[in-house]
Formats: sequence, C-alpha cells, structure tokens
Amino acid sequence: MTMAEFISAHSYLIAQIFGFTAMGLAILTYQFNKQKTVNVMLMVVAAVWCCHYAFLGLMTPIAMNVINVIRAFVYSCRDKKWASGRYIPYAFCAVAIALLFFTWESVWSLLPCVASIFAAVANWQKDTKKLRILTVPVCVCWLVYNAVNGSIAGAANETFTLVSIAVAFFRYDRRSISKKTGS
Repeated sequence: MTMAEFISAHSYLIAQIFGFTAMGLAILTYQFNKQKTVNVMLMVVAAVWCCHYAFLGLMTPIAMNVINVIRAFVYSCRDKKWASGRYIPYAFCAVAIALLFFTWESVWSLLPCVASIFAAVANWQKDTKKLRILTVPVCVCWLVYNAVNGSIAGAANETFTLVSIAVAFFRYDRRSISKKTGS
C-alpha cells in the first residue's frame, strides 16, 4: 500500500486526529499568560482545523479557518494603527462572504460563513460578556455544520465551548445581572 492509498483509506480517521489535536491545542491556548502567545496559538489552532477539514474534503470551513489565521494575526496587532480601524471586523465579514461564493458546496456552507461573521465581530469585543454572547451563534453554527458533515471532533469542540460559555455566564454574568436588578 502506498502512502497515498493509506491516506485515502484512512482520511476520516486522520481528519478526526487533526480535529481532536486542534481541540486540545485550543484548550491549551488559554493557559498561556501572554496575549502574543495566545494569538500565535489561535493561529496554530485554526491551521490545524484547516487540516482537519481538508481530510474531510470540506472547502468552506478550510476557507473560514484561513480567515481565522489571518484574523488572529490582525487582531493581535490591534495596538498598531493599521489594525485598529473600526472597519477591520467588517472587512473580515466581507471576505468570509466572498470566500463563501468560491467554496460553495451546499446550503450547509452558509453555517461556517455565518459563524465566521459572528466570530469576526465577537473577537473584536473588549467586553468579555459581549464576546461570550456573540460566540454562542458561532458555536451553534459550527456544531450543526460539524454534525451534518461527520466532524466528530468539531462537534465535540463546539459542545465543549458552549458548556464553557455557560459556566462563564453563571460565574460572571449572572452576578452582574443580579447586582443590577437588586436580587
């Protein structure tokens, strides 16, 4: 058996290995204390997701994760004039829509695009509560897309992220709501 035949015969398994690797790296990302390291890790995570989706043969999520790599870099440079403009998230939204047209596979391709649009806006937020709220539709879109397209690792990742957001809501946001209402 040649290497190409092996890869072809085991592409689904290889895809899941890449996916669970990306998930593990994503969890590890937030254990770093330096913003620059976190952003580098986010770029690596998105690149590994690209490999995952490549082995599944899914072009739209590859394109959206390429955007994620670039967006993590640009957002990490937000303190520089060229990367601080209010238009930056909208530019990433426009690129996501444009790439959707080039990578269209089915109506399901809309979900990673919508997720990318929400992520562009969510990750631009300085308020962590807004970031969490805007990340929920990102996760829901990816969860459904991954479930439909056989990405076990992707579905697990989004489920884990939604649970994490729910925990954060109860730890932080619920208290702030209670303080405002006097409960």
